[in-house]
Amino acid sequence: MQTLSQRVSRPVYDDLGAPEPIEPIFAEGTDPTLEDWQDRRAVLKKRWNAVLGTPSPGSFDTRPEIIKTFDQPAYRATVFKQPTAPDTRQTLLLMQPTQAAHAPRPGMVVPFYHPDQMAGIHLDTQEPIAEDRNVQFGRHLVQQGNVVVCTEAFPFNTVPEPADNRSFSWWQAAADKLLKDHPNWTGIAKLVWDASRAVDLLLDQPDIDRKRIGIMGHSLGGKIAFYTGALDERIQAIVASDFGMGFSFTNWDDPWYLGDQIHRPDFTLAHHHLLALHAPRSFFLFGGEADRPATWQYINEAKKVYALYGKEDAVGFFDHASGHRPTGESLNIAYRWLAEQFGLAEQPWE
Repeated sequence: MQTLSQRVSRPVYDDLGAPEPIEPIFAEGTDPTLEDWQDRRAVLKKRWNAVLGTPSPGSFDTRPEIIKTFDQPAYRATVFKQPTAPDTRQTLLLMQPTQAAHAPRPGMVVPFYHPDQMAGIHLDTQEPIAEDRNVQFGRHLVQQGNVVVCTEAFPFNTVPEPADNRSFSWWQAAADKLLKDHPNWTGIAKLVWDASRAVDLLLDQPDIDRKRIGIMGHSLGGKIAFYTGALDERIQAIVASDFGMGFSFTNWDDPWYLGDQIHRPDFTLAHHHLLALHAPRSFFLFGGEADRPATWQYINEAKKVYALYGKEDAVGFFDHASGHRPTGESLNIAYRWLAEQFGLAEQPWE
């Protein structure tokens, strides 16, 4: 009998769309070994580091400040202000489950615009957020016994809200400041930096299982989860919702992500190269709009690396094909897959 991981690790349809213009990980006609991959991996990692750039934040006190604590039926909540640079602090919500569960506890970081949406609660008032319950990944995960940290995206702690805050003007203003202060950096690298600081906070908690650390996000949060999980080797599993695997699938060329460099003729990296860096650690994507059948072309290319580790079933994709928001079915599959990858019993959520 097939496991869930085996069922979602291969396409269920034959037509994957028009061929994507992707550079193969290995030259055509070769039979690479794991040793060959280690050499290729070093080259790819160097290329990605050059694309993302490096910050120059200087030294600063990294100790987070506790702002407040409060109790919810399933968890104890602590709100932190965590320094991410000498002049910025991100809001983080730590959710520690109160139920008896597996010990040591698995941990999950859940990035998004604000912690509130992923926790399903207004941090100021502790009132529940009734809408978009299917994207409240932090609430779901803590119900399942995970220690969870929900994060804040950098624009909201970098510059004041613009007077004319339409569309992505706040993001544009923050990206302008970021690139002025750190001209050798990118917006996505800043998002990864901040999410990795949330991993620091998670790992500072008692009774954390360092072999079961994951990251999960939707849309923007999926982009952050994908990049952070691939580049931060403390993270053993990525679960992402509809972030757009291909550069043409969504707005990767915005300055708060990778910018115009991805349109240069000599830019040949793509996201199967980044996913390959995550191997043999676990990766699961569920999509329905930005991610669609063509996404499999990237996953199948990265699976050539997973195969070298004998871990083809550690990477998978489920296409619910019903729009950008996750469905209940896709969430059931994602949480069942995560439990299977971590070797834990599946836990209920609602």
